[in-house]
Amino acid sequence: MVTTIGVAKWVAKRMVPLARGAMVIGVGAGVSMATTAAAQAEEWKPTKPVRLLVGFAPGGSADLLARLVQAPLSESLGVPVVVENVPGAGGNISADKLAKAPADGYTIGMGAAGAMAVTHLLNPKGTPYKADDFTPIAMLATQPNVIIVTPSLPVKTMADFVAYVKKTPQVTYGTAGVGTSNHLIAETMLHRLGIDMVHAPYKGATPVITDLMGGHIAMTVDNITTAAALAKTGKVKALAVTSTRRSPLLPDVPTLAESGLKDFNMPTWQGIFGPKDLPKAIVTRYNQALVKAMANPEVRKKMAEFGSEPVGDTPEHFSSFLAQDRKMWADVIKSAKISLD
Repeated sequence: MVTTIGVAKWVAKRMVPLARGAMVIGVGAGVSMATTAAAQAEEWKPTKPVRLLVGFAPGGSADLLARLVQAPLSESLGVPVVVENVPGAGGNISADKLAKAPADGYTIGMGAAGAMAVTHLLNPKGTPYKADDFTPIAMLATQPNVIIVTPSLPVKTMADFVAYVKKTPQVTYGTAGVGTSNHLIAETMLHRLGIDMVHAPYKGATPVITDLMGGHIAMTVDNITTAAALAKTGKVKALAVTSTRRSPLLPDVPTLAESGLKDFNMPTWQGIFGPKDLPKAIVTRYNQALVKAMANPEVRKKMAEFGSEPVGDTPEHFSSFLAQDRKMWADVIKSAKISLD
């Protein structure tokens, strides 16, 4: 069995090159590789609008990213790209819709760890699609998560928080549900810190934030876009970010590594997928367009405004990363003994 500490160290080794190196790919090497691949394959030329499925409601980080790439992707393809929000079940409904779509290039989807790497591990019989029902096209971005607490909690730092939890029985943390990425990140952190909390799984992220602001739960993990806005208005306290570097959106908030959890690195990622068996020419065409979009200075500037770091890599690198990500989450689930039962 892989220990939680071992998992966290492995995550750090896996993700640091991605955060620091893959972003460069989007500007230089990635464009070159995508262009070369395009020249070697028969170019796919779409003749009708493309659907870009997003598994979350408008306004969230996934939706914002989809709408950022919408225009440059449409320009590259020469056809309209329509963002279609299919919220529900942590992105699983959208993923299922993508899995069942024809592999003709006219339906692609935004995907993240929850639907693409975790769901089938926790509930293989209940998940309506399989892990290999998709074609990875391009990883677009990574984004730090933030440890946030209710504003009335008498803590200012992670050290304060750990001390508070150790002396206070039955402190509760909330998540968007069992097996969601914020649940798994929280469990990994708690194991590393050597503290126990009561898990309160909700049906979605919105009620978690509502109860956190109201003082009904003590802590949650949320993406930087949401957390930064709440912290800046005093609605929550931000204690630490889960990436290796501080976020420009919360420059005074330390990383968990700075707070004592050496090598802790669990950001969120987002990428574009197609249905299974998407022809190589179509994958190449999309990848070329998406890598170009990630290198666009205006796109990068807007991504920075909501805390995302552009990636833009090859389909092969994304596929390799996805396999590693699924293994990492499987180890976390086993180590923390998480199940849906």
